[in-house]
Amino acid sequence: MAKQPFHFRNAFDARNAHNFYEVFESAGIAISPVARQRIEEKMHAINSYQPVIGVMGKTGVGKSSLCNALFGDNVCKVSDVEACTREQQSVTLDTGGHGIRLVDVPGVGESRERDDEYRELYRTLIPETDALFWVLKGDDRAFSTDENFYKYIVKPYIDKGKPFFVVLNQVDKIEPYREWDHERHCPGLRQGHNIEQKRRYVADAFGLPPSQVLAVSADERYGLVELVDELIHTLPNDKKYIVIDQVKEKNLSQQAKQEAERGFVNTVVEVIGDVVGKVVDVVVDVVVDRVFGPIRSLFSLF
Repeated sequence: MAKQPFHFRNAFDARNAHNFYEVFESAGIAISPVARQRIEEKMHAINSYQPVIGVMGKTGVGKSSLCNALFGDNVCKVSDVEACTREQQSVTLDTGGHGIRLVDVPGVGESRERDDEYRELYRTLIPETDALFWVLKGDDRAFSTDENFYKYIVKPYIDKGKPFFVVLNQVDKIEPYREWDHERHCPGLRQGHNIEQKRRYVADAFGLPPSQVLAVSADERYGLVELVDELIHTLPNDKKYIVIDQVKEKNLSQQAKQEAERGFVNTVVEVIGDVVGKVVDVVVDVVVDRVFGPIRSLFSLF
């Protein structure tokens, strides 16, 4: 019998919730039927939330291609001829739950008139997002427009703790581009050195730690796993597992899966603790071993 796809949102359902309660009761935390109903209502509200990821940047940097590479083929329109994202594209990705909303917004730098419109759009959009990707083209040398938008529009929200990453896309085009190994989908020695130098240059220009600037090639499927790792690590516990459910399996590392699992367990423990008024630290480890062990054997994610 083929394994069914695993979705964290389904891990606290009628079949598995009883296992969670047993772990708490074995630790001396009694959970009444009324408390169970409140817990399940809170978990339903959390799992029903639809995270929003904003993808921003100039026209032609490959925002739509990046979205497709990360989350699913053809979730966003792609055009090599013209700026195809002139209006906000809001795509709901759903592979077994309430999904996430991926917002591919118009690129800056087309014209002053359009940039004025986009500036207001960004101010409205950014507060609604749970994470932001600002996409740059790897071989582009002109970042002044991006830096200006980041400094005056984006940075105030980043300073308040919103997860934010600069994604240096199309790094396979960085010189010497002929060194790119198309069979292994990775740069050559000198090209890899130049990519790293470019990444650190961008980090300095934006005033960000290097961990928030990721070098990728959506077309070559390079650096996507590392990007997902950083995204999952940065998200709060109750968003980690919701977002990871929508990422392509090939872009998921064991580290990201374990972080999402831990985030899910911590969310359940926090909800139960809020309802019953106390919680035991050891419960988290027990839940991971006793509850998620059997669940892992049923699904294909782990």
